[in-house]
Order: sequence, then C-alpha cells, then structure tokens
Amino acid sequence: MSLPFIPSQLPLDNLTDDALRLRTIKLYARHPVQSAVDRLYKGSPVPGEAGHDRLGFKSAESHYRSGAQGLRLPQIPQLPQSVVQLSRLSVGDKAGRAAIRRWLENHGHFFGEAEFLDRWRSQGSIGGAEHQVFYDESTGRWYKRLYHCVNGSTLGDYFDRMLLHAAVFPETAYRLEGFSLNSKSRALAPIVSQPHVAVATDLPPVTKEETDTLMAEAGFESVQLMFNGILDGGHYAYLNAATGTLAHDLHDENVVRMSHTGELAVIDPYLSLARQGTWAAIKLAETGISHPADDLASE
Repeated sequence: MSLPFIPSQLPLDNLTDDALRLRTIKLYARHPVQSAVDRLYKGSPVPGEAGHDRLGFKSAESHYRSGAQGLRLPQIPQLPQSVVQLSRLSVGDKAGRAAIRRWLENHGHFFGEAEFLDRWRSQGSIGGAEHQVFYDESTGRWYKRLYHCVNGSTLGDYFDRMLLHAAVFPETAYRLEGFSLNSKSRALAPIVSQPHVAVATDLPPVTKEETDTLMAEAGFESVQLMFNGILDGGHYAYLNAATGTLAHDLHDENVVRMSHTGELAVIDPYLSLARQGTWAAIKLAETGISHPADDLASE
C-alpha cells in the first residue's frame, strides 16, 4: 500500500446550501456533517494522527455528494421515515459512486482489487459485516476494504462515519488509502487503514460502566435502541445531544484495554449523524429520543 489518498477539495458551500434547501421540501440530501465534526473536535484533547488525512474523507465525500445531489429533481427520493425506506437512497448512492469513479478514472487513484484480495486471503480472509481486513507489518496498520454497507447506509454515510470517528476517537482514526475497482462490474470500494492497537489480553474485559465513563468524558450519554421490537442494551449506544452524533456497538470487543498502559481505546464503533431521514434519527425516534433539526443558519 502507498501514501494516503488525498483528492482535490471541491467547494462545499453550494452543496451544503442545496442540501438543506432540498430537505426543507422533504427531499433527501444527507445533512452536512462538518458542523458536528467541528464541534466534536473542539472537545477533543488530542487532534489525532488523522491530520491531513481528514481531507481524504472530506474530499471523497464532496465528490460523492456532488454526484448524489446532481440528480434531476424528480429522481431525488423523499426523506426516509423508517429503516425499510432507507432503500430509497440507492438511487443517490449510485450517482454518488459514479461521480467518485469518474474522478478517479481521470486521476488514476486505484488500487488493484486482486492485489488486496490476495493479501486478505493470505492472512485467512479476516473480516466482519462490512470490511475485509489484513495487517501490514511494515506500517503497523490494519487495511480494510469496505465490501458491504450496513444499516441501510450509503457510501457517503460511510465517509461521514470516518470523519466522526477521527473527531471522537482520534487515537484510532482511519486514513483513506484509496479505492479498488472491479474490472468487470465496475464496483467501487474504499480502502482505509487504522493503526494497530495492542490489546492487554491478560486484563479483564472492559465493563459497561467503564465505557459509560469514557463516553461521558467525550460528551456522550448512554441511550437504548430498539432491535426487533426489543430494547437492547447490549449494543452500548451513546448520544452526543449537542451535535446529534450517535455512537453504538461499543461492546467489549470494540472497546479494549491497551497493553502497557491499560488505558481504553475504541477501535470499531458505528458512528452516525442523527438528522431527519437518517438511520440514527429513525432508531432514536423508536425510543422517543429527539434529534437536532436541520438549520441553515447553524451551518
């Protein structure tokens, strides 16, 4: 793997204004995440090793958004009001992916899909619901290829999650390394990397109470989400009400003790911005929790 992928930056002001205007007429455009990221960074004691790599995700998101918001007005779906309705967003997601692909084809920022998959298979095809993963000893980083978006999310939502992660958990911030492209299907997949965290396996697992304290220090309060009609506290969900940022899946495999120091690190949370029409807002509404309203002035 080579240097982090840092594409040119598109101006976001017009895209932000257009998105919020579309949302006032109940048409889908992802709420701009940057204001939440900026507020979260203000409360972060460490700027994080992401540094200029933040621009990789921010720029990729802007290319994606320019494609998704470039649809003709009749093609733009209504804001989803339920998890099932998140499938409406596939039209915008397809257009956003196409915009990134066109930019990459003009500038040559592709990794070979076969090369990644060969290294992934050589280490036992490690992965989860979203990523295929391998470890690179020369850099001390885990490389992850997104092969499946979960929770009805789009590729743009994924970029936002990476930006939110860098703001809330800077010590484990991701870098955008590039994209793979399938030569036959033309399917696009981002490749990210994350620093290795040495886990203290000789110490007890992190408790829910410890995670509650850790998240409280970052301005998050514990909330419950509904899964299959049942309140499920096992997913360890937390809400930062000031920014409308929801973090969940903070169980004891994603919140770990670091070796040597014993301090806690969060390695693989699910972070999302709760605004009208998003997965996070829909899940919070199921348990009666409100989310911030769209506000043109605040952006």
